[in-house]
Amino acid sequence: MRIALVLLTLTVTVLPLPAQAQRTYWHAGNFRYLPSTSGELVTFVDGLAHPNAGGYGKVSSTRAAAFNTFLDTLFAALQESFADGNTGDWCGVQRSAASAGYAVRRFYDTATGRWFVYGYDTSAYGQAYFFINPYAKRNLIIEVPHEPYDLGTGSQGARLFTALAARVLIINKEHRCSDPDATSCSGTTSACGGYFRESDVAHHDQNTLHLLHKWLNDRDSATRFVQLHGMAGSSSDIAEAADATTNDYDPGSVSVRFITSLKQYVPNGSTVHSCQESVGAPPSNLCATTNLQGRYTNDSSLNACTTSTSFASNRFLHLEQHATLRDNDHSDGYSWSNVRDALWDTWPTCDLNNGSTDCTVGPSQIQYSNLSCP
Repeated sequence: MRIALVLLTLTVTVLPLPAQAQRTYWHAGNFRYLPSTSGELVTFVDGLAHPNAGGYGKVSSTRAAAFNTFLDTLFAALQESFADGNTGDWCGVQRSAASAGYAVRRFYDTATGRWFVYGYDTSAYGQAYFFINPYAKRNLIIEVPHEPYDLGTGSQGARLFTALAARVLIINKEHRCSDPDATSCSGTTSACGGYFRESDVAHHDQNTLHLLHKWLNDRDSATRFVQLHGMAGSSSDIAEAADATTNDYDPGSVSVRFITSLKQYVPNGSTVHSCQESVGAPPSNLCATTNLQGRYTNDSSLNACTTSTSFASNRFLHLEQHATLRDNDHSDGYSWSNVRDALWDTWPTCDLNNGSTDCTVGPSQIQYSNLSCP
């Protein structure tokens, strides 16, 4: 019997896979439900109001709780929008902000072409401004507690915020000397008539700068803080850095690391000092042992209002500066860029949002129009 083999040729048609859905970036989706404003960030910060007419009001326990809820809602929306730009309850963020006496906006920085989040107090009580970089590369918080008493620290902070691709910039609203009421927190000063006022947010705990500091501090032990101050100083006393502890000598301190680096960038290294680099105080003796944010970050178990600490977390850097180190004039060899470079060396980790391959603030983003909340 002959067996015939029949070979069948099969033709298989391969259908194309469906095109991958185009990703909606965080700034192109629901984020647009935030009302927008724009401007060059440094100029915008220079134009912020700092009332000095005694109208300051400290934050009540009720408002503090509402502000913390607002922060929870805001950062949750950011996280959701990063996962999917078409998610994130930004209308809810606005409602939560309003309950805390705040407004929140998208801010388009025309200098960098980047979107930031801008929050500001809508009450008459002079609480802090803040800017958040949703696509930050460094886990660094920049604090400015005394603008315009420490004139130029606001614009310096704005420059550092973008140059270092930092996470958050926080700036006081009310002038530090505005409120006649003395703070109950410990410490002495020659400023503002010789005593700390409740409107001095670095020396009083019932304000939104301190609340935001605590919120950021408590949620990530990798978060670092630099707080910018101004001092009269002299030609031989351009900067004094401190870690906000009571330690007189600690060669491992973050303040020593910072000043060691800063000496490389300024014309005369002997003009910049650390409170922890040697026994004895630097010329102006501005060592931040009573700074509330520094006390809290060094040891949050203590009452930061009344208790100093010798424990150094090395997460907080307090920087007092002569005007020549805060400004944007490079002609004398001193300027804010020296501080930028020294901070880069002190805290080199750049590991947020692909920071290991690109540690800049990033390329320009599209200036998308607003969406309206239902």
